[in-house]
Amino acid sequence: MLVKDFLSECITVEPSTPVSKVIGLMKEEDTYEVFARVGNKIGTATVRDILRAKNPAGMKIENLLSFVPKLSPDTKLFEAARIMADYRLRALPIVQDNVIIGKIDVKALVNKIKDSSLGNITVSKIMTPSPATITPGERVSKAREIMLRRKIDHLPVERNGRVHGILTSEHIVFNLIVDYGGDRYVTGVSDTLKLLDYPVEAIMEKRPLESEPQTSIREVAGRMLAENRSYSLVTLGEELHGIVTYKDFTKLIAAKEETSVPVYIVGLPDDPFEAEAAKIKFIRLVNNLSRFLPSILEARSVIKTSSIEGQRRRYEVNVNIRSARETFNYTTSGWDLPALYDEVASAVKKMATSRKRARRGRTPAEE
Repeated sequence: MLVKDFLSECITVEPSTPVSKVIGLMKEEDTYEVFARVGNKIGTATVRDILRAKNPAGMKIENLLSFVPKLSPDTKLFEAARIMADYRLRALPIVQDNVIIGKIDVKALVNKIKDSSLGNITVSKIMTPSPATITPGERVSKAREIMLRRKIDHLPVERNGRVHGILTSEHIVFNLIVDYGGDRYVTGVSDTLKLLDYPVEAIMEKRPLESEPQTSIREVAGRMLAENRSYSLVTLGEELHGIVTYKDFTKLIAAKEETSVPVYIVGLPDDPFEAEAAKIKFIRLVNNLSRFLPSILEARSVIKTSSIEGQRRRYEVNVNIRSARETFNYTTSGWDLPALYDEVASAVKKMATSRKRARRGRTPAEE
């Protein structure tokens, strides 16, 4: 999968464009970022970049630009995902013959994750737990300060332990426009100060998107995309458990599961999202078993793939886990590759438990 297959339109501006006009363009096009060429480099300015501007009136966008990697149309989608995670960006420019032809944005990645085996993961596994919150009566200026200090774009609004809404960086920045129409996009210092003095409830979203901890990220992503939301609050009853944002989806791809045990996997699927799901599951399986079997020396897995029903793939998974005193082998097959590793983990744990019980029944001479 190449980024050219997921190319979408982007807003490009001149570096000398007033920030006030950029805000208007962003609001009009419902986008989080713009791009600008500066010599041979490409810079981007996001909503959060504008949020940190103390006085956007009269400022040019070049003062807020950060330079980002340029992607060619043939860059692999998975590589783009890792770069987005590393740079904490929602979009990257795609350049051909030194011309920006579009962008690859995080929505394309979220859609691919939704349709892959990674989509079976529950939202509780990727959410940010116990997020920073604010109360409805606190001032927008305090919300802005929290967002900038914590480098976040979303603040759940709570009162007496109950969710009342959410405030985003877009809510603040897009409300900086005091004259909006035609080619005029005007911000004023006095009006900006007045906005920051407002209570949060004046501009917050009162009906935030919510999901429960055990909801699959496939369902959560589907709702985020369908309703054009960049977040979902994770709640149980009226209690806030966490928040999931686009950043959490890119972190899921970029996260490198680590283990002290040598792990080898042969036969990973060509689809990078399916392959990543398999790697994550197998390494987590080994880490979990290491707590139960601390003497694991190495773990190997061989995946055999066959296509039986059109494009649908069936997998056979063989796992070999070798500890200091014994070896565990298990083979299973099915359509859902990550789920097969869950089955393997359960089966190996049962085998190890059974063997421990058998050893306890032996006499020292029999040992």
